[in-house]
Amino acid sequence: MSSQSIEQSPTTDAQRRGHMAALSVAEQIVSISPVAPTHVRATCRDYAADKPSVDVYFHRSAGGVEELAEVLGADVTTRPNGDEDPRPFTSMVTVMAGVSVQAWTLGDESTVAVVAVAR
Repeated sequence: MSSQSIEQSPTTDAQRRGHMAALSVAEQIVSISPVAPTHVRATCRDYAADKPSVDVYFHRSAGGVEELAEVLGADVTTRPNGDEDPRPFTSMVTVMAGVSVQAWTLGDESTVAVVAVAR
């Protein structure tokens, strides 16, 4: 039986480090969020290995987004989901340990005004 080592490309190593950074941030978010998120996704694409990201979804919970934003010191924005979809889309974007973090939810009300909450 022979053993061959597989060389990793610099992109592969960078992507691996990006995944580990995103997973670490995702773990921190789950542990500090006052409201438990519905879904958490850690991503680091090979074509953007230096840009890991974490996407945090709260099912119909603007309060979940707002409470996490408060803990992270981030701003929250609420706007209509689209021209044909007036449901409120509430989100926050920040960076933790070099990882881009977006938390969001889609409400079910039929009208909403654009609101920005500064923290």
